[in-house]
Amino acid sequence: MTGVPPPAACPLGVVVNPTAGKGRAVRAGVVVVDTLRAAGHGVCDLSAGSAELALGRARDAVDRGELGALVVVGGDGMVHLGAQAVAGTTVPLGVVAVGTGNDFACTLGLPVGDPGAGCQALRAALDAGRHGVRPVDAAHVSGPGLTPAPPGAAGRVRWVAGAVSAGLDAAVNARANAMLRPRGSARYTLAAVRELLGYRPWSYRLTFDGVAPAEGPPHGLHLRPGPAGTATWTGRAALVTAANGPRIGGGIRVAPHARVDDGYLDVVVATDLSRPGAAAVFPSMFAGAHLRARKVHVVRARAVTVEPGPDAWASGERALPAAYGDGERLGPLPLRVEARAGALRVLVPPPAA
Repeated sequence: MTGVPPPAACPLGVVVNPTAGKGRAVRAGVVVVDTLRAAGHGVCDLSAGSAELALGRARDAVDRGELGALVVVGGDGMVHLGAQAVAGTTVPLGVVAVGTGNDFACTLGLPVGDPGAGCQALRAALDAGRHGVRPVDAAHVSGPGLTPAPPGAAGRVRWVAGAVSAGLDAAVNARANAMLRPRGSARYTLAAVRELLGYRPWSYRLTFDGVAPAEGPPHGLHLRPGPAGTATWTGRAALVTAANGPRIGGGIRVAPHARVDDGYLDVVVATDLSRPGAAAVFPSMFAGAHLRARKVHVVRARAVTVEPGPDAWASGERALPAAYGDGERLGPLPLRVEARAGALRVLVPPPAA
């Protein structure tokens, strides 16, 4: 990749999530720092007592041009943090995946749950120079109610590496984050069961930009043409997910055909499901089988604006869930999600010759 100096000449910033993987990330962080230093790389530990402080330190280092790469140690939440610091720049992101959910690393074929293997992959990518840097898309998220990112981020804008959830999956995410037990993916499953008990579909208005021709059966949503090549859909839905990659929630294949380097989002919309219908569809997402359901549709688009529909404030309506990205809270609707091609550069070892 042009603009990135040789690995040996540029210091590497490392940020460790002290809570990821039941503390495994802390131990893995020591391995990462020691391994990289032993290999001759200059390493600065940018970890801090909070994600906000760590991001501020990482972003400052990127802005000052001090880093040749930023390495995050943890799960998808740490990928999200790293994306806020380096997306849209020439600084690549390294990922040592030891969190509970490692969907982004799995999508890129990086080792998961093994800090030694993660370090090997990281070193191989660094040693390969520009051949060890893979440009991938990132979702650029904006909106008036967007929760400000921690210090160092650019105002009311967030970057998402995996998917933006704005329906039932977002409500489940919020509930799971509020639960202390059980640990791991079982917490997400239990949160889904509890959320389904009170579920009713929400009212949405979706505006798509740059809709791609369907690759196979038509998506089935009745889109209304709008100005400047846009198209809109208004109705009730259980699930609205704008996916850059195929997985969320530690292995749920919400958009199994999504590609991280095609410049498009796969927007998954499950329309007006009854409670039994949602209870049947949601578990099938683990295998990607939900796409066979009659009321589940995928629209490939460059961007989508997700906002409350005309019935969202009617008497007796449940409040729309706040949107989540990479498992992190983004804020209330409306939000605009846009695929930015090649906005994130990731350290990935080249294929063996």
